[in-house]
Amino acid sequence: MYILKPEMAEELRSNIYEIFTDSPKYLEDEPFIATIGDICTLKITQQIRVPDLCIVDYKTKRDTKLSIDQKKNIDEINSKSVTVKNPAGTITEELWNTIEDALGNEKSTKIIVDGEEDLATLAVISLSKIGAKVIYGMPDRGMVVVDVSQRTKERTNKLLERMLVK
Repeated sequence: MYILKPEMAEELRSNIYEIFTDSPKYLEDEPFIATIGDICTLKITQQIRVPDLCIVDYKTKRDTKLSIDQKKNIDEINSKSVTVKNPAGTITEELWNTIEDALGNEKSTKIIVDGEEDLATLAVISLSKIGAKVIYGMPDRGMVVVDVSQRTKERTNKLLERMLVK
């Protein structure tokens, strides 16, 4: 299990990528899309297509539950559904392994997290193939699209190495 060190929290909140309020149209032609976060998953699903992998926790901004309609829309995403436990500030072995299994599967997968899904972005970038697009939400700002490259994988793996491992 990876555990976020308190001193790393601000570093992870900083963003070096463009923030989108609507889904970028170029995603329509992408062969692999992963979304982390409920609102960006809803936007990508409504504006582009069902993601190959989506990770949600039925909340926005950590404590705000989705509306009944938003939850219904996520529930209606046509994909294999798996539920995992993952406390805030962690990437559990269960979440990591579920992401790894989903990435090796041809069928689209929805991972529903009992807890918090924020740090799953790191696992998805680390485990995805070069060229994948990983989209995650930035509360009150929009969504970020990461093009998985050797550089982004190396940066992500260095962050993971700095986290506490149990």
